[in-house]
Order: sequence, then C-alpha cells, then structure tokens
Amino acid sequence: MRLAVLGATGSVGHELVTQALAAGHEVSALVREQPMPDRIDSRVTIVVGDAMSAEAVKRTVDGSDAVVSALGHAKGSPDGVLARASANVTAAMRTNGVDRLVVLSSPAVADAADRPGLFYRFARLTMRIAIASVVLDHREQAHLIEKSGLAWTLVRGPVVFTDGPHTGRYRAGPIARDSGWRISRADLADFLLATATGDAFLRIKPLVSKSRS
Repeated sequence: MRLAVLGATGSVGHELVTQALAAGHEVSALVREQPMPDRIDSRVTIVVGDAMSAEAVKRTVDGSDAVVSALGHAKGSPDGVLARASANVTAAMRTNGVDRLVVLSSPAVADAADRPGLFYRFARLTMRIAIASVVLDHREQAHLIEKSGLAWTLVRGPVVFTDGPHTGRYRAGPIARDSGWRISRADLADFLLATATGDAFLRIKPLVSKSRS
C-alpha cells in the first residue's frame, strides 16, 4: 500500500514511517524542509512544502491509497494549522479519489460514546483553560473531517506520549472510566498504521492508550 504521511518528521510520525516501511508499504511524506540524510529513510518519497499549502498537500496525496496525518502543534505553529491542513488534505483526497484518512487527534475532542471518569473530565477542563486555541483547532479539524464524506478515523491520543517500547498492546475505544492516560509513541504509531491499512474503526474516534490492567 502507498501511504501519504503528514507530520512524518515528528516523534509519532517518524515512528509511523519506520513501521510502515518495515511492513513493506511505500511512503510519501510532506516535510517543511529537506531533511538531513540520517533523519528520514531514503526509501521515502519526499515532498518539500507546508501542510498549509494546498498544492504541496496535493502533490503528497497524489497516487496514495491512504493518508495519515500525525501533525500536531509545535512551538510557533500558526493558529488553526490543523484545521487548515485538514481542509487541504480532504480536498486533495477528493480530487485524487483517495478515501481512507486517519488523523491523530486529541482527547479534547468529544465523542457521543464517551463516558469519561474523573481523570479525563479534569484533563479536558484543564486543556480548555490552558491551551484553548489548540483545543479549538483540534475541534475544528474534527468537524471538517467528520463532514468530509471520506472513510475517516480520528485517533485520539491520551494525555502523555512516552518513549516506551513497541508492544502492540493497548486499549482502543471510547473514553471511559478505565481509559489509560499514556501510551508509547511506538504503540500509537502501530495503531495509526493498522487503522490506515485496514477497515476497522471507520468514522469513529477511538482513544488509544496503554491498558491500565
């Protein structure tokens, strides 16, 4: 399968690309600047550009079977970067006839099936106060994707990402009282890849976290 990846040089995106290549997939990646030779595998097709550019996103998506976005907010990111990037992605996918979209999202994005316990209720309140503009961007992104008509999955990461091992063991589903609060970047990438290359979790918003059991 040919995967188009946004956010490929970030911590989760880099792990995603590594796992995708190991599994035999082809990868095209949108990056803001040409990476150093040791930063990204030579087998990756590099598109230099910005996710805010519709033309750069279209070049990345061309010829792909699925799109995975591991974009996040970095220091200095413009307001609305995720929503604007997602508008470009969904437009490019419709133009190119690509249907499968998997996007890394936030627990600040709600789902009707959620039944959060005290921890996630407090976490959402804290995020709304401390990083209000980031929460708004994630929610605008989710709204755009849900209305896109594509075969989307919004993968909500937990509160903390770690550098722990790739175990392939995690919980995926609505936010519940027993939902975990952390996951390794390797396991999060594992779920993003499995979801992008399969047909599970269509048009839903699972939280993926390390099991608390």
